[in-house]
Amino acid sequence: MWNHITFMMLSRYSRCLLATSCSPLFHTSKSIAQEFGIGRQQMSLLSCKSGIKYVKVVLCNKIHSSPVRFKIKNKYQHTKNFPVLDGGIPSLYRHVFESNTRNSEICIQRYSELFAKVSKGGGKNAIFRHTQRNKKMLVRERLKMLLDDENFLELSPFAGLDMPYGDVPAAGCLTGIGKICGVWCVFMANDATVKGGTIYPISVKKQLRAQEIAIKNRLPSVYLVDSGGAFLPLQAELFPDQFHGGRIFYNEAVMSALRIPQVAVVCGSCTAGGAYVPTMAEETAIVDKIGTMFLAGPPLVKAATGEDIHPEELGGANLHAKQLVGIVANNGELTHDASLKGSHFIQLCSQRNVPVLFVLNTAPCLTEPTSLSQAEDHTNRLKAQASMMAAVACAAVPKITLVIGGCYGNESYAMCGRSFDPNFLFLWPNARIALVDSRYCHTFSVVWDDDCTGAGTDIKLLKAKLDKESNAFYSSARIWDDGVILPQSSRKVIAQCLRIIKQQKYQFISLHQSPLPVIRI
Repeated sequence: MWNHITFMMLSRYSRCLLATSCSPLFHTSKSIAQEFGIGRQQMSLLSCKSGIKYVKVVLCNKIHSSPVRFKIKNKYQHTKNFPVLDGGIPSLYRHVFESNTRNSEICIQRYSELFAKVSKGGGKNAIFRHTQRNKKMLVRERLKMLLDDENFLELSPFAGLDMPYGDVPAAGCLTGIGKICGVWCVFMANDATVKGGTIYPISVKKQLRAQEIAIKNRLPSVYLVDSGGAFLPLQAELFPDQFHGGRIFYNEAVMSALRIPQVAVVCGSCTAGGAYVPTMAEETAIVDKIGTMFLAGPPLVKAATGEDIHPEELGGANLHAKQLVGIVANNGELTHDASLKGSHFIQLCSQRNVPVLFVLNTAPCLTEPTSLSQAEDHTNRLKAQASMMAAVACAAVPKITLVIGGCYGNESYAMCGRSFDPNFLFLWPNARIALVDSRYCHTFSVVWDDDCTGAGTDIKLLKAKLDKESNAFYSSARIWDDGVILPQSSRKVIAQCLRIIKQQKYQFISLHQSPLPVIRI
């Protein structure tokens, strides 16, 4: 019966006890090894109760060969018996074993307590508000419905504990790897019970690590987004540096370029930075009546415009999925670059059959060129504006114009003024419509004097006339527009116009393709 097996390099221990007490074994094994043409070999020395020992030689350069077995007669008649472990703990070491056991139990208990703590998210009150008032599922319930019915690998579950700015259970988001329809995917899911899904510095680090794993292993990524954006008191640790919040969006772009699929599901309110994650994903789904996506929520809209608006109307699933519209907005002079940009964008909208909303606040350039270089700039700007006018006139899509400020001079044509036939045109009460701004009418006094009334024209009378005729209500009284609307009603009116336009399939038909009118004789 064999008692023990020992693996050793015999050639290394020529002067050890083994070599002196078992020299026949050593020399014999050495000669056999040389017979096979090998140097040092790893051998198995077996001790037995009889006088015969069996040694197994493993040939290093013949790995796939069968082991060589041979027997050697031991010149020593006695054999040394090695103890057989029966699994019991010697009494001498019982206290060490018990101490290790207690320590293991403490570690396991600590692990269980912390995991239970982070699994509760933001606590009972936050969970009640999340599920009862907001009617939303908890993040782990979402993952259970999304992933296949098997265990998933959760990453960094204890992130966010004992941070300088307080506890942030699981860093306010769950990340990990699980299977969706048999495909391994990385998931990143916000836990809105933790500070409304607010992003902390540790949240950014956790999401960046998940994206890094997705990139290295080329795993599709799924974002379950329910975030109120960055935690502003810690913006210095969230925004400015290389691996702060912006890196998440950078990684999304890189992953898209690497052909790594990315899908986002908007499960709640996504505001500010939280809105960029689903926006930059390749595919985005929004939970109807629950998911919203906007840069500024209803409170900020109320503060900025005085408009009371429901989150669903501001950025809900219906708005994002059904009211696609291109927006061309300006605030001041239409420069050369601005006109070219607008021209290219309008042509793209026309090509893709996307309606265009023009938000108009123009002011003509009043400075005359005084040098050749200024004259060239002036000419280039006019050419670019002409290009934009052509694009507006030929765009075979619905056009809606909203004048929120000045509507002056030729630049109003490039922004789809009345002459360029928008489907609808509305004014805010503060809008001004005129050839020139009455505040600058003195610059045109020379032209007026030479061509009209001569010297002595009263500039004040001219200014008063322009003030009266450029008033929004003066315009609306003469049906130069489709009505004056309040700023807080703009979204409602424009959305209604888009629905009206959508009722028919909009397409451009040239004159030579138009059917003849029905004429009753």
